Amino acid sequence: MKDQIQNVIGWLKSQPINGCITGSCLLDYFEGQDVDVFVYSEKQMSKLLYSMFYNPMFILLEETEKWKFDKFTNEEYRSKSLNNIPISIKFKYNTCIDVNVVLKKDCNNIFDVLTSFDMNIIARGIDIKTKQYLDLAGTECIATKTASYNVWNPHYSDPSLWKTSQLLRQFERCIKYHNRGYNTDPMVVTYIELIDKILNYNNIFSSISFDEKLKHIQQNFIIVKQIFELWLKTHKITEEQLTLLKEKTKIND
Repeated sequence: MKDQIQNVIGWLKSQPINGCITGSCLLDYFEGQDVDVFVYSEKQMSKLLYSMFYNPMFILLEETEKWKFDKFTNEEYRSKSLNNIPISIKFKYNTCIDVNVVLKKDCNNIFDVLTSFDMNIIARGIDIKTKQYLDLAGTECIATKTASYNVWNPHYSDPSLWKTSQLLRQFERCIKYHNRGYNTDPMVVTYIELIDKILNYNNIFSSISFDEKLKHIQQNFIIVKQIFELWLKTHKITEEQLTLLKEKTKIND
């Protein structure tokens, strides 16, 4: 399977598109490893999708992915319904490797993509156009297999309520990489520190509606913090707790 991953990366690097290859495929091999490729415009995504669609090594196995492909390649539907909505479409390479094609319209280059990631160990990638490798993770965290927050992500330094909630919803990645042999405790500690900032937040605005919203969020985050602290002790979590986390980290505008 490791050879198959390298075959996918080699094929992607040969494509005349503006995008980058990132994610777990650039870490040590593990079972179930996939390949993520990000493109920066609908035009570039269409070029890559069609190249994969007409390549017999790639196939759309899942009905949902077939539906997304049909909708995205329908220009009329795309222009009316998909504006500013994140789009990802998954192919299978040689019936064994997932290849996720992701449209990042808010990014212009590989640096933009990597700085949007929450975790340091995945902040590395290959620019397809230049073939250059960019590593924002650093060698130490990879060598020690220690995952912490991505210092290049600006949302950690001054997080809003919405961005904090968005970051906390990435907790399942901590579980996933812990199961792959990485120490993700520092990442969860950072999440707890973000929660504490929100719990200690003082509203300077004279807005009753915002006060009520803040109080509701703080009550939810207390529960989230308790689940995080329990996971740090046991490194176990139930499906009920995961469902509760999703509910308590959701913020409605």
